Amino acid sequence: MALMPERAAYEERRRVVITGMGTVNALTAGGTPAVAGALALDRSGIRPCPDLGAGDRLAARVDDGVLASLVDAAEARRLSRICRLTVAACRFAVADAAVGPGPDLAIVVGSEHGDFRSSEEFAGGYLRRGPAGLSPMIFPNTVMNTMASVAAIAVGARAASVTINQPTVVGDLAVARGAALIRSGAALAAVAGGVDEICDIAFRHLSGLGALSPMRGRGAEGCRPFASDHNGPILGEGATFLVLEALDAARARGATILAEIAHGVWSNVPAAPHAARPARADRGSPVRRVLTDARARLARCYGSGNGDPGVDDWERALLARDLDGAPAADLVPPLSLAARFGQHGGLGALRVAAAALDVARGVAPVLVHGVARGGCRTALVVDRAEP
Repeated sequence: MALMPERAAYEERRRVVITGMGTVNALTAGGTPAVAGALALDRSGIRPCPDLGAGDRLAARVDDGVLASLVDAAEARRLSRICRLTVAACRFAVADAAVGPGPDLAIVVGSEHGDFRSSEEFAGGYLRRGPAGLSPMIFPNTVMNTMASVAAIAVGARAASVTINQPTVVGDLAVARGAALIRSGAALAAVAGGVDEICDIAFRHLSGLGALSPMRGRGAEGCRPFASDHNGPILGEGATFLVLEALDAARARGATILAEIAHGVWSNVPAAPHAARPARADRGSPVRRVLTDARARLARCYGSGNGDPGVDDWERALLARDLDGAPAADLVPPLSLAARFGQHGGLGALRVAAAALDVARGVAPVLVHGVARGGCRTALVVDRAEP
């Protein structure tokens, strides 16, 4: 199927809609039905993982047998594990949207950690054998944009290829960047989302540094976003991607439209997460403006809270300030998916997917909000694609 009509048929500022989604995570793998099914489950993918070498620590891992069934053997031999996760999820998304390859299809991939396994293997080869141990087959996987490159080839995305690295919010930030590409005219469609895998050595070191629950050894291990006893995140892994398109293009080809991204913005937060109160210096930030405009209409909010007390409390403080006057019971604290899927680069895109499914069921508009320790703040308003 052809991707899009000619660019000249579109307005200067395009409206952006979601027409497909794909995911591979600890609970499921597939397109829209799989995502909806996993979100409807009353259980978590977080389990004890003694094989990670840090005791019976908790994590949300993708079953290797499931992943092996999603990528053929020949492809699996040349792709690293995180690349297989990316390719599988992107293929689910484009098949779900029934969108074809082309020069107007972009790809945006967000990742918190990238391919740590390949980097470890590449460096280990040198440490064991010297220069002769440096593998030219492994080296390409040590580069952060490898996931976007292999996925672009797999789905035929020949427009812009963008890779984003950011803690906590990278998945929803990738979706916001993908929508911006379409609105600017740089692409007419985009596959956008995030991916991460759990690397044993990174897991052990994060655990040893006290960056995971239980942070500083306080309380029982577990992911409890926004709760009074939250004491750190639990790592997860997986990939979730959405297909974004110009509204007119999607209608022209008869695509199923799940929801519209009415707003997708990001900015820096001019204060540290441990500050007692949000600074007022960001009055002019695009995130603050969007929330101020939308606060009286919002029906639901998904947040980036993952159990890290500093991030959770900071996000609630920002939302309480900027959504003053909105129904607090619905919006503060926001809903979190981290306790079910674990913190990973695909989680933000999964939040946007959940918002799109809410909109398709009549719950609209929905805010997807995020804040990271590095100071990045995101906001996407997902709504019905009304005429």
